[in-house]
Amino acid sequence: MFIVLSTGWATAQSVSGRVVSAEEPQGIPGVNVSVKGTTVGTVTDIEGNYSLVVPQGAETIVFSFVGYATQEIAIANQSSIQVTLVADVRQLQEIVITGQGEGIEKRRLPITVDRMTEEEIYKVPVVQLDQILRSNMPNAQIRLGSGQPGTASFIRSRGPVSAAVGTTPVIYVDGVRVDNLNSGAQLSLDTGGAESSAIADIPVENIESIEYVKGGAATTLYGADAANGVIQIFTKKGKQGQARVNLETQHGAQVGTRDYLFYKETADILFRPGLQQSYRLGIDGGTENLTYSFSGNLYGDESFRYGVGQIRRNFRGGIQAKVNNWITYQSSAGFSSNQFTRDYNANTSFSEFGNLETVARWGDLRTKSRAQLDSIGQVVRNIIDLTNITERVRRFQNSHQFNFKVNEELSARAVFGIDSRNSRQRNISTNQQLIARGSVPPGTTDRGTIDVFERSFFTVTGQADVTWKKDIKDFSFLTIAGGQFFRNQDEQLLIEATNVTEGSISINNAGEKSVEDFLLAVTNYGFFLKENVGIRDKVFIEGGIRVDGNTAFGSDIGLQVFPTVGVAYNLSDEDFFRNTFSINTLSTVKFRANHGVAGNFPEPFRNDRLINTNTFLGVPTYTFGNPGDPTLKPERTATTEIGGDIGLFTDRIRLQVTRYYALTRDALFSAPFAPSFGLGTQLRNIGEIENKGWEIGGNFVVVENNDWNVNVSASYNRVNNLVISSGGAPEFNVGGFTFLGSFVKEGEPLGYFRANKPILNAEGGLERVETNASVGTPIAPNFGSLSVNATYKRFNLFVTGDYQTGGHTVVVDDVLRYFAGASTVIPESLSDVSFFDLASLWVQSSDYLKIRNIALSYEVPTAVVGNAFKRMSVGFTVTNPINFFRADVDPEVSGAGFGTQNSFGAGGFGFGTESLPRTYLGTVRISL
Repeated sequence: MFIVLSTGWATAQSVSGRVVSAEEPQGIPGVNVSVKGTTVGTVTDIEGNYSLVVPQGAETIVFSFVGYATQEIAIANQSSIQVTLVADVRQLQEIVITGQGEGIEKRRLPITVDRMTEEEIYKVPVVQLDQILRSNMPNAQIRLGSGQPGTASFIRSRGPVSAAVGTTPVIYVDGVRVDNLNSGAQLSLDTGGAESSAIADIPVENIESIEYVKGGAATTLYGADAANGVIQIFTKKGKQGQARVNLETQHGAQVGTRDYLFYKETADILFRPGLQQSYRLGIDGGTENLTYSFSGNLYGDESFRYGVGQIRRNFRGGIQAKVNNWITYQSSAGFSSNQFTRDYNANTSFSEFGNLETVARWGDLRTKSRAQLDSIGQVVRNIIDLTNITERVRRFQNSHQFNFKVNEELSARAVFGIDSRNSRQRNISTNQQLIARGSVPPGTTDRGTIDVFERSFFTVTGQADVTWKKDIKDFSFLTIAGGQFFRNQDEQLLIEATNVTEGSISINNAGEKSVEDFLLAVTNYGFFLKENVGIRDKVFIEGGIRVDGNTAFGSDIGLQVFPTVGVAYNLSDEDFFRNTFSINTLSTVKFRANHGVAGNFPEPFRNDRLINTNTFLGVPTYTFGNPGDPTLKPERTATTEIGGDIGLFTDRIRLQVTRYYALTRDALFSAPFAPSFGLGTQLRNIGEIENKGWEIGGNFVVVENNDWNVNVSASYNRVNNLVISSGGAPEFNVGGFTFLGSFVKEGEPLGYFRANKPILNAEGGLERVETNASVGTPIAPNFGSLSVNATYKRFNLFVTGDYQTGGHTVVVDDVLRYFAGASTVIPESLSDVSFFDLASLWVQSSDYLKIRNIALSYEVPTAVVGNAFKRMSVGFTVTNPINFFRADVDPEVSGAGFGTQNSFGAGGFGFGTESLPRTYLGTVRISL
């Protein structure tokens, strides 16, 4: 959204009226009503009525609402203006931010920008940002790798572009870069696999819109490390008018998903319905010179299984103030306080879920009597009660933005803000717990452990830019130039205390303590220039350049230059096109193409030759550390894309098609040298990685009349990922196990599965073994989403789902069942074959179709509500209700899918990890 300030106000007049449409003849609530060229605005009430004071000199009132064409109506001394909006699903006029100081119409952009509106966010009853994105971003793969709260997810769109860093996009909140760590930290507790995510605790309160920009064209305005794309979050700053109060409460239950369980008895022992409740309060309003918005949320759940739960307290507020006739100030602040309780997970013998599912401790549950199962359940739940794994997160975000409107052509912006996140994890393993697990003999009193991990992350962002807009006859110019910096400081501390006396929760009562810390501080800075030239308001040519530096590399690397160029052609705006095709048949045709270069800086200081200091007999000793490479530099990803947007039948059908090709040169591989070199691994710029594919999306207005409105959206995405070159280095492991791992090799996808593959004869016996064969890929080449939004009078039904095909997952749980003689994957005819030679049989298809949300709501009529409320709605939502899949494990769960901090993780290892629960929620929303 952009604000244009007026000057010379003296007196004012009042204007009121009502906004209706053919579909809503009784009035449309929530319509944005604003005075063009000012900050004055309001929204219509439940019956579509509005009233506002118009400053002298203002000539036009603008009426806008999602799904309707924006109307501008001249005031002309009128005191009453009645408006009938016309349905219009056209998106090319939509304003997006994409890093500019002011908004820009989509019609001018040669890139694709996925945008979530406030209304779309409102429909998703979740508390994590990645869960919101999963429901509404059609061209992104977002896979939540664990059912335990606050844990990491995989986020990627056009395939992985690097073997050295993760695929998580850069994230901004109100122009401030925030911590987006979505893997294990450099130091962390060893509790199995479900790592915490910094994305999970970004407050989702008070969000106005979310934008997702993909590909290299994002680099110019966002920085060299935007190769995975950029997610921008914009929060509410309030609208002028009397204070509006919104209340929302949700109550329901979480139930463990049994679909993927090997033993249904696992659910009887470990799962239980858990209460989930949420309370939200929102207030906004303001005057002509100051608007405000505030939202708070208290959330808690008992989870779907014993030993797990969370409490969240999120608050966010924003203001917009008119300092004078040419300066506007915006500020937002968000605070979150989250507490998680977790259990051991995935790759640890303490994982109770894994122990039940893999026969590791309790044997084949199907052979147990009811009394035996009850006894096992009592022991398991007692162990869980004695388990004490907790995490506490405190996070504060703050943004300040000054908008300067020099004149109608020249504006400027200055942004400054911080993100401060502190997390503290603690695992207390008492002697009593170890005895209950059978790890130590009864009567042991000094074998307990206490592990404490703290991570403090602080980032500061600053940006200043100038925007110039000018129309000269058939040409329009939009120029933006500026500079940006952000500084990250990451401090970590890990304390491990052993031989702790019974009953103690303090490391002071330990027989031995060890401490390890980690510190990383680095500043990135850049300068950018971007030009968008319009020709007859139909053809738009865009070019840009970004120059970036990094304090961790200095003069050895120098400044890096990243260019972009693109063109957009709105063919349907040409006179000859409109004379040939009716808007009622072929309404919108836009072509676009762009090329951009992005990058990823190496992990700081990996270019330096280091000596490690170790302790031996109480004195420091020294060994060789990182070998160093003074030529180490950022990898560069060049992305070229072409596409088009087509609208049919007054845009009742909208199609978006994009073909892209991305090539990463100087790819960073932490690869070994040939054995004859006598060296270990070293991060080197030796690789080339290719990603190419299609993005196809469609929106279909199926029914649209006075009673019914049915809208269907669907997407299909194709990704072909391939390592073109490994620079002659041997293949190397990036996850998994020795006998069945995730590897990087020339001619294969990143993280492909390598294992011995048995070749069977006609009778099912072993004929031969193909060693180190390529047996699958964790990167599903086909994926997409679907949604249905149906409205009948005051009822609304919202359904979302997604799917993937062509990928693979490793059923690690069955490997452990194999050792216990309970495998259903390995035929009996191969029982005498080494499990090393059977490895590929545990690689299965990860195809699935999942319905994520089914939400039904009802808008209570005004006659029922009376004068008590302005608006009231009730609803019922089911999340994760239906799953179709082919593997013997949930194809999403990943266990320990990541290595070290910010490392590449392909996922695809289903190992002792609970799936997301099914939730049933009732919702009441009230506007006062």
